[in-house]
Amino acid sequence: MNGLVDYKLLGYNSLEEYLEDFRRTLLKTAHGYDFFVDWKKVEENAKRYLIELGLLNSLTLAKNNVERKILFRKILLEHPKVINVIPILLAVREQSVEVAEVTEQVIIKRYNFEARPLSEEQLDDMISFCEKTGIIDLFGKIKDVYTYVFGVEVGLDTNARKNRAGEIFNKLVEHLIDKVTEKFRKENIPLTYKREVELGKIGISYPGQKTVDFLILHMDKPLAACEVNIYHGTGSKPNEIVRSYIRLHTLLKNSGLSFFWFTDGPGWTKMWKQFREGVENIDYIMNYIISERRLEKILASLIQSKIVT
Repeated sequence: MNGLVDYKLLGYNSLEEYLEDFRRTLLKTAHGYDFFVDWKKVEENAKRYLIELGLLNSLTLAKNNVERKILFRKILLEHPKVINVIPILLAVREQSVEVAEVTEQVIIKRYNFEARPLSEEQLDDMISFCEKTGIIDLFGKIKDVYTYVFGVEVGLDTNARKNRAGEIFNKLVEHLIDKVTEKFRKENIPLTYKREVELGKIGISYPGQKTVDFLILHMDKPLAACEVNIYHGTGSKPNEIVRSYIRLHTLLKNSGLSFFWFTDGPGWTKMWKQFREGVENIDYIMNYIISERRLEKILASLIQSKIVT
């Protein structure tokens, strides 16, 4: 065991008081208004193939699927870049897909959607793919391909919400670190920070070239490395996450650095056992409310201990 969380420096009289307050002050959400849809990204993605989508729009005017397939074949032959657009019509980002065809035996077919001139056989395959996946039928059900793709991009963008939640919380923590370090500098204490620092670049060897979210420096020398995350639901492999931070804490402590773990979110209420394991081995674990109250005092204590030693 590395040692218990420093609940006294965090402002508590006992471990249980710290745990109770940590749980009570967890943020219910870090979702800002920009969490739901990144409209700029959606618009940029939808407009990327604006010309090709315009060409495909002509298929919505065809009378039936026979006419659509003839026209689609001509478009693919004369405008190979249209091939790039086919996956997004199925809400797929990849430029190649594999499909299992089941007859008397299973045959795996790979379809490549990179823009290129197609042979007659490849044109047949591409038209067949679009027919079997329902794309040909789709052109008979929609009036505007761009509007359809815009909607698809909105749907795909929601998959990025988990990452956006983390980015928003990261910005909250950075704003706090920036405010606190600036206050120290106004008092002529040279405290600064850097984003995304690879440990190897400050002389600390860690498997896999570990990069920490923030590095706080005193007199341009590393003082504390910080990791930031938030859990709205249960995290993937929480045991592995906590134990990796315990290893990181040990490594940094042995190298003369402190480790700050800024973590938050209602997901911790369902991962309390894993959180307790971290508390039993990491000196500084703070949610946003606790860090807002105590980060300045913790840094002041660490600076003082450096001066004394």
